[in-house]
Amino acid sequence: MKKFLLTASILIMTGMIVYSSEHPMDLMFKTWIGSPVKSAIRLWGDPSDIDYKRGQREYKWVTTGTRFIPGTMFEERTQCERKLIVDVKGKIVYGSFSGNGCPFTRESVKHWNNPDYDYMQDVLNY
Repeated sequence: MKKFLLTASILIMTGMIVYSSEHPMDLMFKTWIGSPVKSAIRLWGDPSDIDYKRGQREYKWVTTGTRFIPGTMFEERTQCERKLIVDVKGKIVYGSFSGNGCPFTRESVKHWNNPDYDYMQDVLNY
């Protein structure tokens, strides 16, 4: 019984850690909150689309590509859509992503991080 409880506790804790860890894309968007959208455009290039909604602007970047399906000789099309929501002052207030081609490691998302972001401030806030 003790072995079962210990195993169950470990599995629950592991699940909580995995569930609470953020996706690298979400962490990347956090580096942009409060920054001017012009900085993101300078790094990411011109957006694919801009929508105006209720006093805010939604900037969208879409990247496409292909990748091999593991264990086969077939390819699939990939797409990653990044969105930045910008307030009336031109400051980024929110970011989101969707698609099957978005990076899923911290290393592969690095090139989209805000180069002016103060990482030490995050460390001090925890």
